[in-house]
Amino acid sequence: MIVVRDLQSTQQIGNPAIRELVQKRIHDLGGEAFDTDALGYFLVIEAGDSLEAIHAQIGFNILHNRITGVRYDSPGFIGSFEFIEEFPACYDMVFILSDEGFGIEVFVSKGEGINNELHAMCRKYAYLPPPEDAP
Repeated sequence: MIVVRDLQSTQQIGNPAIRELVQKRIHDLGGEAFDTDALGYFLVIEAGDSLEAIHAQIGFNILHNRITGVRYDSPGFIGSFEFIEEFPACYDMVFILSDEGFGIEVFVSKGEGINNELHAMCRKYAYLPPPEDAP
């Protein structure tokens, strides 16, 4: 997995579509002035990343509600994510972790080697953004 805290570290992202999306998010949040300490950071999930490694990085099980512990495929599940947005190359999920707005934006590649359960949760809860030229 790749932890992105500034524009320079986006160069580690091998998938050009995901790299461009992360760069756009950073530009939307201030570009070079982006304050990772105040706003949070980005995480790009890559092939082979285990759920345990993701949990260790973000501090909770991504497949469960952070407060209740209810798993995504169980009755009563309410996602801890604000939303999951679907793009051609990936899913983009946003977690706001504090009242001050600190968060983690997680990009989950649609490529091979990503945990099947993570993909299943993303597919189940993702929405497609409208085309940019839509009225």
